[in-house]
Amino acid sequence: MRRAGVRRASGLSFCLVVLALSIAGNAGATSRPHGSVPRISEYPSLSQVTRQIVAAETRTKAPASVQPPIGTLADGGDFGMQEAGHCASPGANATSINVGNCTFGDKSAKETLVLTGDSRAQMWLDAFEAVATGARVKLVLLAKEGCPAPLATYRINNDGTFSNAAWTACTKWHSFVIKTINALQPQVVVVASEESLALADPVHYALPAEEEQDMLAFLKALPAASKAVVLGNFPEPGSASSPTLCLSKGPSSLLSCSFTPSKDVDLNNAAAQSAAAADGAGFINQTPWLCASTCPAVIDGIIPYTIDGYHIDNTYTLHLIGVLWAALNPYIADKAAA
Repeated sequence: MRRAGVRRASGLSFCLVVLALSIAGNAGATSRPHGSVPRISEYPSLSQVTRQIVAAETRTKAPASVQPPIGTLADGGDFGMQEAGHCASPGANATSINVGNCTFGDKSAKETLVLTGDSRAQMWLDAFEAVATGARVKLVLLAKEGCPAPLATYRINNDGTFSNAAWTACTKWHSFVIKTINALQPQVVVVASEESLALADPVHYALPAEEEQDMLAFLKALPAASKAVVLGNFPEPGSASSPTLCLSKGPSSLLSCSFTPSKDVDLNNAAAQSAAAADGAGFINQTPWLCASTCPAVIDGIIPYTIDGYHIDNTYTLHLIGVLWAALNPYIADKAAA
């Protein structure tokens, strides 16, 4: 399906250009007076983040203090969905949410950006809300923890514990999300979702070809006038190689807590990118936001991963606001030119 740009989407593009001058929210702006808006130049660019990562690859000693504190991460804190706790679909059996409770950014704006997926969407909420608020855009979060966006029949996932039974609530959630997005007719839909798909009937993990097929099915179900953007999978260490868990044990060298990205991430991203290309959607690769030749445990004084190793923590997603904006900008510009 080829996505056509529409003239009414240009308002979103104009508002997002304003973001190049000013944007709300910054992980490092804790002392900023209430109501003031930081400039996007206060956030590191991709080239600056790349230099920070490369520098971190050879650093053996941790800085005197890191953010967020290990204790906060150990307690499961600093996750981007905290603000959305009242709206994120609660429990394995939930099949819908109150969309009004899941609306952020400039709620009076005519232009809408939908962020959808599973906990990967939830973890980005605060960074996306900063972008939406600064850009005067309405942001709607449609995310169900453990239920990936690609259209398939999944195994029941109850807070990380899987059974082999088909997860009918996740299937019904997919229907709710597609119906809601088609009713909203948003200018942009960003998909942020786990790419390793635990499928039922038969029970197995999806092969790359299946991942591509299932993501493409979801993208094809979106409104033709909406611009879709797939936020690719990031290098996740998992609990076995969690840099944050490693740091909590007081290693003699930071280097022992870094890890090398799995080739599965590249395969999953290639499948998602192929699906995006087949549908005329955009694709954003997150790997350079966290890794160079390795993925350091501390970047510019920030611990980037949650304790479970399956998510980026909120402090680091806010550190990436400038990078996120730059990655989204070409798709917004492309749509505006239509």
